[in-house]
Formats: sequence, structure tokens, C-alpha cells
Amino acid sequence: MVNRIPLAIQTNLAELLDQLRLQQISAFGRDAAFLRRERKGRYYWYVRPPQSNGKRTERYLGPETDALLAMIKRARDQQIGADVRRTIVRSLLAAGLPGTDDRTGKVVRSLSEAGLFRLRGALVGTVAFQHYPGLLGVQLPLPALRTGDLDVAQDYGVSVALDDELDQPFFDVLRGVSSDFRAVSKPLEPAKVARYVLPDGFAVDVLTTSRGGADEPSSRLKPLRTDATPLRFMDFLLRETIDAATLHEDGVLVRVPAPARFAVHKLIISRKRGSANPKSPKDFHQAVSLIEALGVIDPFALRDAYGEARDRGPEWRKLLDEAVTLLPASARAVLENT
Repeated sequence: MVNRIPLAIQTNLAELLDQLRLQQISAFGRDAAFLRRERKGRYYWYVRPPQSNGKRTERYLGPETDALLAMIKRARDQQIGADVRRTIVRSLLAAGLPGTDDRTGKVVRSLSEAGLFRLRGALVGTVAFQHYPGLLGVQLPLPALRTGDLDVAQDYGVSVALDDELDQPFFDVLRGVSSDFRAVSKPLEPAKVARYVLPDGFAVDVLTTSRGGADEPSSRLKPLRTDATPLRFMDFLLRETIDAATLHEDGVLVRVPAPARFAVHKLIISRKRGSANPKSPKDFHQAVSLIEALGVIDPFALRDAYGEARDRGPEWRKLLDEAVTLLPASARAVLENT
């Protein structure tokens, strides 16, 4: 049974997201110039902040959409106060929506302020999953919400196309949160770093899409100013990402995979990892929770994501078929009716 979150709470979350989007644009200053660029028949928007130290730098905002144009128009005339956002966050946490621990929240905030999510980076893994109760308007099991690390990702194709980058190297952003962060080199690639850890084991992993087969070398994500570990099936997960609000302090605007894609991807990964991997049960439980919720909230999105994954080839179908046989009857019925 799916337990819905009251409409008033969903409305408050929508208001927080709206204010965070405005704040991201208005933070460039009232005198910022907004610029439209064409690339391969599509239009993209950039912002040029007021002159500073004799330099003008254009920062990427995103592809042209009606929503982005409306935000730019509103941001010219509206300044958003952090106190209002902080009050909304407190009310959402009091209502039972999941927040994040202070350390993870500070890391996410620093990455956001440096430009990670503006540059189409996304949270993936359990920290992303923590945002789905609010986005879907349903309660999800608490055990599936817990984590001890942070995974972020950017599609490699997006990274190559962008002509913007973080304000400082990825490692420096993390070191601004804690000087105890250390970079962990790849065992077979000592010059490559895609994992950053604290002494107690908390880790930040940078991931990207695979461009070939297994065991391919690390990729350099120039916009994020870090290396990244390529993973198979990641392109499916990152093909559609959406805005979300991390409930920490006055809120943080982030991006996460679309929930239907996250659910199907977790089904695949739960079998790809193998039953001996300690992460597999969590992957599977998160998939089950989202499938049951989406069966009520948005069955069409789930149908489309599941069908697309099955159409990607025999390995995809094999892993999905294995996972589906293990689903509880309620979740299996949802997929069988898609």
C-alpha cells in the first residue's frame, strides 16, 4: 500500500524548489547579462556576471525551455531570502520528509555552489533516493534511505559538450568542507583520482557513463575538474535528470535521476553486482519501493523506462528478468502490467 504525503507538504516542497531555482539565477547579481547561444540547431542560455577583476566569464545555465526563460525573467527583479527557505525546510523536516546528515549536506551544498548541478551533474545512489519521497509525494521505507557515502555523476557526452567548469577543482571544493579529505588514486591508474575519502570512511565517488566495454580507463570530466569512473548502464540512468531540493539548512538545489529510471536501473544493478555484494539488497529494496510507488503515482513513466531498458539488448533483458522473478507479487504485478 502506498502512503501519500499530504498535499500541503507537497505544495511547500514545490515552493522551495521554485525559490531555489530563482536563487541560483539571481545569485549572479542584478546587473548580470543573460545570453542565448545556438549549437547544432538547439539554443542554450548563459549568464555573464558583472565585471570582476577585469574579467567577464560566461556561466552555463541550461538548454532553452519555457521554464528557464520564465525563471530568468523573474530573477531579474526578485531577490530570494534564505530565511524564508529555511522556514520551509524546517516545516518539511517536521512533517517527516527525509533530510540529510549535516556532513553530507555541507558537501552537497559546496558542490552545488561551485556549479556541479548547474553543469548537469547529478546525485546518484542512496542520497538521490532520499529525494524521491518528496518528489513523488509518498512515504518510502526508512532503511532504504540510509547511506554512508555520496555518489555524483555526469554524462561523459555532456561533459565534452560544455564550455564551462566548476569554480575550482573538485578536490578543492571538498577540502573546503573538510581538510581531512584525501584523494584515492586508482590501483591500476595511479595518476587518476575519482574517489575522495575522510578518515572515518565517508567517501565521495565521481562516476560517468561508459564509452566501451568493461574495465575501461577512467574518464576526465573537464567541467567538474576531476577524473571519474565509467560504469555500464549509467547512460540510461543519466538520460533524464530532474531538479530536487536537498533538505539541509535553507535548502540546496540539486539534480537527481528521474525516479522511473532510478527504479529500473537499480533492478539491473542489483543483479549485475551479484548476491554476494553487500550493496545488492539495498539496490533491490530501493527498486521495489519505487516500483510500487510509481505503479500508483506514474505508471506510464515506469512503463516507458522499463520498456526502453528491455529494448537495449539481451544482457539488459536477462538482468531484468532475473530481478523481476525476485520481486514481491505487488511489485511484479506493476511491471507485468506495463
